[in-house]
Amino acid sequence: MKKTILLAILVSFFMVSCGGSIESDVAKLADIQCQMMGLKDKAMAGDADAMKEAKELGEKMMAMGKELEKKYTSEEDKEKFKAAIEEAIKNQDCGK
Repeated sequence: MKKTILLAILVSFFMVSCGGSIESDVAKLADIQCQMMGLKDKAMAGDADAMKEAKELGEKMMAMGKELEKKYTSEEDKEKFKAAIEEAIKNQDCGK
């Protein structure tokens, strides 16, 4: 489970994207990350359903990463996305 969460965070940081939909793309990633964080305790306690759901969310995040890499390719777009991800992570509370 720790590997899945770490992978999701790494994908978030290293993914590239931008354009008029940066905020939308970042919001989708942040939502998935919050869902994964919500499953963390259950999965760590051995909840098989939570582990399965976390794995599926990780796969969804990886697929999004591949799509965004194809969608946005310029260095300017990459920098804008990186800044938006950093801001989202800083401000993310995941419902707490």
